[in-house]
Amino acid sequence: MDAATFRWVLVIIAVLVALAIYLFGQQQSRLRKRNAIETFTREEVDSAFVEDEQLRFELNNLNQILQDNEAEENLDEIQINPAMEAQKTPFALPDPEIFVPASLANKDEAQLISYHLRHGDFRLITGEEASAAVEHVGLELNNDALLEYREEGELAFQVASLSPPGDFSALERLEFTTLGLNCFIDLDVCDNPRLAFEAMLKKIDELVRMLNVKVYKPSQELLTISDVTSVRDQLS
Repeated sequence: MDAATFRWVLVIIAVLVALAIYLFGQQQSRLRKRNAIETFTREEVDSAFVEDEQLRFELNNLNQILQDNEAEENLDEIQINPAMEAQKTPFALPDPEIFVPASLANKDEAQLISYHLRHGDFRLITGEEASAAVEHVGLELNNDALLEYREEGELAFQVASLSPPGDFSALERLEFTTLGLNCFIDLDVCDNPRLAFEAMLKKIDELVRMLNVKVYKPSQELLTISDVTSVRDQLS
């Protein structure tokens, strides 16, 4: 082989080596790029998976909190609002105290027939309303400032006020008000209890119609027909 040929062989070999190195470099570059893309994609996927898991955990945790709160609210509702207290509110005022004069409070219950006429919501009766009702049924003011009704000249029953001082001395004043009327028969001074009781029932019926009130026993329970029948039987 002469020198010229040898030189061409070396040139060709050098070119082939350079080409091989170039192609190898390109291949390695492509591999690195592909690996980088795949790695990035996996990291994204892994990251998204982690975020999903975290989100799922947070949602589950939030859902549990909401369920717990709902259970607590239901429990509170049951405790705070039982059936017997459903009609009351935390801001409801207590019922006003019914005033009973000492002369009646100290009286033997067996010797006293007493009924209270008042509004169910304890709304006050004005002086104008009371005066009109008193005049209509024929009640008169006695020396003790109580109202009384006489049947055939005999004392049948008396009426006290359910508000202090328990009498009607201020009935004619504009500012007079009362929780209601306490109609009672003192059996110790009543000559004809049966006649007096029937007269009181009749006048109570008229007062109820005029004042739009209800009739209660001293225990503050509503008066019933059976209660009236029982008293009639006792007076027979």
